[in-house]
Amino acid sequence: MKITQKKGIDRKLDIAWSKLVKLRAGMKCEYCLAKNKQLHSHHLYTRSKKSTRWLVDNGICLCASHHVLNSTFSAHKSPREFNEWLDQYKGEDFMLMLRLKSNHIHKWHEFEKKLLLEELNKQIDGYIITD
Repeated sequence: MKITQKKGIDRKLDIAWSKLVKLRAGMKCEYCLAKNKQLHSHHLYTRSKKSTRWLVDNGICLCASHHVLNSTFSAHKSPREFNEWLDQYKGEDFMLMLRLKSNHIHKWHEFEKKLLLEELNKQIDGYIITD
């Protein structure tokens, strides 16, 4: 397999994951509830963790301000405050389950990535049809 093919499917999965995170949130920031054209999909546990990289539950939709720009409250500039809010918003049990999943080592096979991409796209299509 060529490296470019592998990166190609990973990129498609990243794009589908990001779109689905935003759709699940109703295309609004989950912190301030503002509908904003500058929405970002933020990984709760780093995307370098392959076991949860494309798990939609590992994502949250944030406006640009609450993702990276706001020094008082944002996922990247005030992580302690963000994580405290996240525990309340998602629930401590949910966050513990997600942490356990993120620490699981997973090697994705090409066929698994293709199946996952199909599944994410089906879910995306479901949102588009019902809107």
